[in-house]
Amino acid sequence: MKNDPRYFYHSFPRPRQGETHSETAKRGWAILQSMKKLGLILAPEVVEWHTPVNLGPPSPTRITQRRISFTELSPEELTEHSTRFGPFALEFDITELRRAGALPVIYIPQALPEQDDLSLIGPSFVSHLNQIPHTLEQLNNLDQFRDPRYLKRLGAKYVAEDAVINLRNADESRGTIQEFQVPWTAIRDFLEYIQFETAPFNAMLAVISIAEAMLYPTDDDHNDQDLGYYRQREWRISAYYDLNGRPHSRGLQDEEKDLLLEIDEPFWSRDVHTSSPVRRVDEALALVQPTSTELLDQAARIIVPDTFFDQAHHTFGDRVTKISQL
Repeated sequence: MKNDPRYFYHSFPRPRQGETHSETAKRGWAILQSMKKLGLILAPEVVEWHTPVNLGPPSPTRITQRRISFTELSPEELTEHSTRFGPFALEFDITELRRAGALPVIYIPQALPEQDDLSLIGPSFVSHLNQIPHTLEQLNNLDQFRDPRYLKRLGAKYVAEDAVINLRNADESRGTIQEFQVPWTAIRDFLEYIQFETAPFNAMLAVISIAEAMLYPTDDDHNDQDLGYYRQREWRISAYYDLNGRPHSRGLQDEEKDLLLEIDEPFWSRDVHTSSPVRRVDEALALVQPTSTELLDQAARIIVPDTFFDQAHHTFGDRVTKISQL
């Protein structure tokens, strides 16, 4: 017996409290039109895991993720799904979306209130994973001194054999906490040793960034649903990898940011809580496909509210389907 067909769906826009269905649909149509101009956007979100400690307040681990999300569903499930996630949807063949770099979300639970059992494994895992990039960045910074292109940017031709590299650790105010003078030859030999049969440091940094972009809590605390996010079967395309030397994403131009702000100013102007105040639109990236075909053009169907069928069909052709026809 053949399995029922299932697809990946990207639904939008999520209805707002107090917003009528007509207002939500109007916003969704504007978003769909913007996809025609900009392609798909990798929107940033800051996700927190709280690592409880017995003394003092919890110490949250904050990870900024730039990604676009998809849910694995049958067409019959989409109508109910749309009531929460939005009346517009892009439908993708599962294999095609995997070719575009989609990966399943890695669900990591928060700690339970007791704070003294093995439920701490989840947030501790996230916290330690979040510290790995700093180590790799430090190694990568040192490794650049072996790159002639980097030295040229510094105005140098080479590093002398008797050179000494000054290394220091600083606090948040840039004050020096520790300082070391290390011979360049010792650093060079150490890098040769540690890089034996391994990937370059910058490649490992990209892998960690991809992994962090796939992390998400299991429980939907906002709606008081245990395992609520875990049950969503979410996959994502993230921003943090290249294909054959070509970047998978790009920053937005000012006019592109203005377009997004015009469509949904409350969402795109919101502070995304990085180390300094910054609007979500300034951290957003446009997805870049390694082929001439944009991901929007690879959608098998574009599902829209019935009231927008004629407009969408005129723009996107026969791929458009009314949500009432599912």
